[in-house]
Amino acid sequence: MTQTEPCVNVIAPGLIFIKHALSKELQLWLSKYAVDAGNRPDNGFWVETSDPEGKAIKVLNSDIGRGRIYDDISKFPDSGEVEGLCQNLVSTARKHDSHLPKMNPTHLLLLYYATHEGMEWHVDNDINDGKNDHPIVSITIGNACDFGYKLIGKEAQTLRLESGDVLIWGGVNRMLLHCVEKVYQNTCPDFLQSIFENARLNFTYRDAPDARGREHQFKYNFSGFNVEK
Repeated sequence: MTQTEPCVNVIAPGLIFIKHALSKELQLWLSKYAVDAGNRPDNGFWVETSDPEGKAIKVLNSDIGRGRIYDDISKFPDSGEVEGLCQNLVSTARKHDSHLPKMNPTHLLLLYYATHEGMEWHVDNDINDGKNDHPIVSITIGNACDFGYKLIGKEAQTLRLESGDVLIWGGVNRMLLHCVEKVYQNTCPDFLQSIFENARLNFTYRDAPDARGREHQFKYNFSGFNVEK
């Protein structure tokens, strides 16, 4: 497989975009990992319910087009490898931006976007996000999306995130106002389509020690505080 070299762009102090951060092999591994996690009957993306005629069906657990898994990172399979990936990405970002603090990833949030719908403007400022300035690490796999963000005192900007891209924010920009404006359907790379099709997977790491033992409170709720742009 041909791999494009990662490109690190420091957008602002504490806001780092790593284009082509993940190899195709690693994207394949993360895709299988997320699909396996999402299909778990006890804590996956899907829940069983009934249609109007009483027939048993499965639906995404967060809303009509989104599935969500939030848990202590130690509860996930191969937690050492998953945590190590986060640490490597933060280390790479910190080589280019000394304003970015270190982090100890305590939790992993897995999101499954099945439609073009994204997420409203918000700030990650809840207990399950971490009450500190330590980085948020966001990995995109599958369909591309438009990520909107607004730095203090500046106009809102849009960044296209494609499969294998990573965005990290922390330090002075830890409380970044952001959203997912839309997800682009049918943009999942061909090499991932044997695992899943036409969806966006998002791995988001948090340093949130105060949330340990309270994960059930955030199982189906999106974190952050919705605010006007």
